[in-house]
Amino acid sequence: MAENRNAQQSPTQSSIAQITDKLEQGIKELFESDRFKEYLTTMSKFYNYSFNNTLLIAMQKPDATLIAGYTAWQRNLDRHVMKGEKGIKILAPAPYKVQEEREKLDPATQKPILDKDGKPVTETVEVTRPAFKVVSVFDVSQTDGKELPDIAVDELTGSVDNYAAFFDALKELSPVPITFENITDGAKGYFSHVENRIAIQEGMSEIQTIKTAIHEIAHAKLHAVPPGEKVAPEDRKDRRTKEVEAESVAYTVCQRYGIETSDYSFGYIAGWSSDKETKELKGSLETIRKTAAEMITGIDAKLKERAVEMAQETSAPLRDAGVPVYREAAAYAFEAGELHDYRASMQANIACKETIEQIINDYYGNNRLAAESAVKSTLEKFAPERVAYVLANTIRQKEHDGRISPDCKEWANRIDVNPDKSTEFIIDSVNPGLVSLFAEEFVRQTEIGKVREQASAEQNKPVAPEKAPDGAASKEAEQAALAKHRLTPEEKKIKDAVMDTLKAQIAGRNDGMLATYHSSNQSFKVMVEYKVRIDGNTVTRDGEPMFAIHRRHSAKKTQGCYRELTPTLEYIGKEKARETTQEKPSIREQLRAAAKSQPEKKAPVKQKSRDAGLE
Repeated sequence: MAENRNAQQSPTQSSIAQITDKLEQGIKELFESDRFKEYLTTMSKFYNYSFNNTLLIAMQKPDATLIAGYTAWQRNLDRHVMKGEKGIKILAPAPYKVQEEREKLDPATQKPILDKDGKPVTETVEVTRPAFKVVSVFDVSQTDGKELPDIAVDELTGSVDNYAAFFDALKELSPVPITFENITDGAKGYFSHVENRIAIQEGMSEIQTIKTAIHEIAHAKLHAVPPGEKVAPEDRKDRRTKEVEAESVAYTVCQRYGIETSDYSFGYIAGWSSDKETKELKGSLETIRKTAAEMITGIDAKLKERAVEMAQETSAPLRDAGVPVYREAAAYAFEAGELHDYRASMQANIACKETIEQIINDYYGNNRLAAESAVKSTLEKFAPERVAYVLANTIRQKEHDGRISPDCKEWANRIDVNPDKSTEFIIDSVNPGLVSLFAEEFVRQTEIGKVREQASAEQNKPVAPEKAPDGAASKEAEQAALAKHRLTPEEKKIKDAVMDTLKAQIAGRNDGMLATYHSSNQSFKVMVEYKVRIDGNTVTRDGEPMFAIHRRHSAKKTQGCYRELTPTLEYIGKEKARETTQEKPSIREQLRAAAKSQPEKKAPVKQKSRDAGLE
């Protein structure tokens, strides 16, 4: 099997050999001033790629900015590769599995198990072997289609606000403290091994200060020697190597953020590399790539955190302030005269959906979603109730999508969402997996908020008097306790079944045989299972009161009558049920009762004629 595998891989192995030869030759040709700067510029855009692939991209298309595979452009980004474009060849992992005969080891001693003849017992095991294959990718400039979302960090413009945020990020990332002082020997800055700190010349321009800080942080990360630790002679780097690495890291990071780099000169790079072996040169390049990648990733994260903090400090009113979430259908809103509320809520739902999509795009980068910051940014624009409504609607519409976690689906099913025109505010332009991550973080943050609110309410709760309350106060306290009752999952299930049944009954009374709404078989089964009945305006379970039905009617007549609207259910206890039955009946019930109370008008009884002879 292994021989067949190798035979099948021979074309790939040949392609990899060609790529390897290109890399070896590319490393030797790289250390010219212009070529080296081109490589570092490419690395600033693809800092999370391996050294080999970064070098391959720089050799084939140094002006590339964003690459992806042929099908990835179509499937994930809704773009297509233009006709005649030539792909960029890079290496992709392609591990494969083989069967191997190995000695069987004792789990306890980790020694070979011997048979009765004293020979090791063997077993066949499946082993994964690392391998690579050559694949073609294409730059965004080689594609056409839907415009890409801008997920890059804003360039440093030199303004005080951006400068302060950027420099604060560098100070947090630096492994040693950064201080300003007047350096008399003409240097712009230095890293002190003895004092374990970075000094920067005071009074320089903002751009020069940033560039110097990055250069010295690179020294502190790469060339600091902990006290008491000895470095082997073969691992020691000369001063020129240290400067090449620090200057290259600084150039790469500055390129990433659009900081002015015209004064960087690598004319000395050819002389530095002339006496180095290929392995040593490759080691320095990998060190530069890794250090620059760490700094860029850290700066990106710090700048986003700072942006969120600044937005919180100058928080604007919520975009849906004063617009409650309307959970009824358009037909109901029309009958109830609440179309204005319905439309306002729908517009807010659509705006919330679009905002969530934009924020997810803004906080997604390098295959990671900064979910915590994304949720905070959303909650600064929309109320949690509306965000929950839009998220739950989206997840319920994507019930069968495996990229959404089961926990999110379970949470969404607990949110009351009206299906009327719900497709208009589905979060559909981002990956469902990102929506799942966003929803999980939203639930976590809002649950934290609920705990804090409850704790604050408990602290501010007035102390109850020791004196026993009178009858009226006792009654109010009892009603308040009933009103605060939280439905169990079982009670919620019953409530949904009752509402479904009531809607069907109301549709039948309003429209007769033309009624289009019918209750489900599941609702019927639930009511039978839990022995639930609807008795007038009370819902009973096994003969005990459970909910009070508050019926509503339209304000205007339709086809000569006041149409009944969807009622509301209120959880009640025995005592409250008695009060409910004694409440003042509705106008319609009063009219019916008055009609029944009037004596019936009977026709006068005719006297039968009787023959005297029959008496």
